[in-house]
Amino acid sequence: MKFMRIKALVSCTILLFLTALMFGCKPIFEKKPLPSKESQEQAAAPVTAPPPATVEPSETEEIQTIQSLPAITETLDLVDADSEAASEDLSSSVAPVQEIDDGDDVVKTTPTIMKKVQQALVDAGFNPGPVDGVSGAKTVAAIESFQKNNDIPVGKLNKRTLRALGVDF
Repeated sequence: MKFMRIKALVSCTILLFLTALMFGCKPIFEKKPLPSKESQEQAAAPVTAPPPATVEPSETEEIQTIQSLPAITETLDLVDADSEAASEDLSSSVAPVQEIDDGDDVVKTTPTIMKKVQQALVDAGFNPGPVDGVSGAKTVAAIESFQKNNDIPVGKLNKRTLRALGVDF
């Protein structure tokens, strides 16, 4: 009888140990996430660039190019003579480069940047408190006052505010 109890106890212990082992281990096969519709569309329609066209000049074209070299040098001489007029014409025909407005981007402040901001606020006539690189209540109030006075949206310290203060970031 005693032998049966020990045998049953050992069996239950082994069974409990194996059950805990199965639940505690990672599965052998992990489920992969299902692809989204966007990734399926991208995979279905890959964008490929057309191969560049290569055109080899014929012998007559090469001869014509060599014969036109004196005409090209004459043209270059004319351009050199009128370089000021040519540069004015080119500058008026070039479209101005459009800059991306990133002024509303919030800047991550470091103690170095905060010291520069505090010093710039002092120079602008605002009281940010001590210039110690720590943003306290006085510094926040001074930044908000500066933003109000310069028609900058009040809130976080953004690139537009730093540019208006003259702070490099």
